[in-house]
Amino acid sequence: MLLGETLCAIAVAHRQLGRDAATGRALFAMMTINCTKKLAGRIPFPLVDHLPPTSNVLGAWCANIFNVGRTPLIIVTNEKTLLSVLLPFKEIRTFHGRFLDSLEVLLHSIALSSGQIQTELENMQIVQYTDRTNRSVLASMNDFVINVRAHEPGHTLDEVSFNLSGIPCGPLKYGTPREAVLEVIDPPPHRFRSTSLR
Repeated sequence: MLLGETLCAIAVAHRQLGRDAATGRALFAMMTINCTKKLAGRIPFPLVDHLPPTSNVLGAWCANIFNVGRTPLIIVTNEKTLLSVLLPFKEIRTFHGRFLDSLEVLLHSIALSSGQIQTELENMQIVQYTDRTNRSVLASMNDFVINVRAHEPGHTLDEVSFNLSGIPCGPLKYGTPREAVLEVIDPPPHRFRSTSLR
């Protein structure tokens, strides 16, 4: 998408963002990924300064780039729950679609229903990138990166992402990201499901 088209889409979002009274779904599906300076300098997407509110329940995400050996990876961490998705940096122009695909796998693995997952993904169909990051979230991401580098070879990135979701985190009062996601999207007393990687 050209810069002009992107800015036009953002302007439309400002005008149209709202929620359907019957379904609660956003009328304009917008999500935000806040990139570190390191990653922002390597992506081919425009950065924006003035953001409309996000339409997805989980809210904004933070992204950074790091290497495991010589392989560059991207970690995308949800700022509200610290749920993290790992992706190869290669084919960066397809990043948004690959991120949503991997997120869908991860959300299924932590026992959200298909309907809940579909609603969240529908509210993330347009992405806006910024270079604004949260220091607390970055500190948690750095801890996750240490854990990723310590994994034995042979695990897929989806498997490692699932493992990260089970790590107790100080900012979550030593709860886990997967527990935080369930609290946000599927709070008690409605939830009564086991957690497993499918």
